[in-house]
Amino acid sequence: MKNLLTILFLSVGLFLVGCSNDSSLVGPTGTDITNQSVQTQGDSFIGLPFTSLDKSKKVKKEINGDEGGTIEIEGELKNGIKFEAKLVIPKGAFEGTKKITIKFDKKSAAFDFSPNNMTFDKPLLFTAEIEGLNLKNIDPNDVQFGFLDKKGNLVLIVYDGMEVDVEDGVLKVKNAQLWHFSRYGWSK
Repeated sequence: MKNLLTILFLSVGLFLVGCSNDSSLVGPTGTDITNQSVQTQGDSFIGLPFTSLDKSKKVKKEINGDEGGTIEIEGELKNGIKFEAKLVIPKGAFEGTKKITIKFDKKSAAFDFSPNNMTFDKPLLFTAEIEGLNLKNIDPNDVQFGFLDKKGNLVLIVYDGMEVDVEDGVLKVKNAQLWHFSRYGWSK
């Protein structure tokens, strides 16, 4: 019985030591996890009010990648959120003719582009504005624009300018460079 109690106390002691923050039994020594850069997992785009009654707002257009072109979309959801966007496809961005679709995501401040995973030889320029949002609890300095990778991490992209107007509930991005099609939007 004495041996059993000794083994029990040793097991509990090793367990507690293994669970401590300073333990080298469960992780590398000298690493402070709080100082590492960790991106948010999952859909981290700024959410819109519940809008399931709205139909998807999208536009399709055939574009010859050798010639280039422009696609524009605008609309308003039933809850008063307005959006407009323009995608400029430069000459030589891709070969041949493709049917390009831009869809406004009615659950978050984002736009979906297809055909999915399409890549380009030159960046496409995307300019967009969404207004009527409730941004009161958002720090404008924390807002970023990008796409979600396969693991759900936000990947930031290059753009000429971004505006976050918390008071009027407006998000804008100017000439965001899209090198491939994905879901692009604003994240907090």
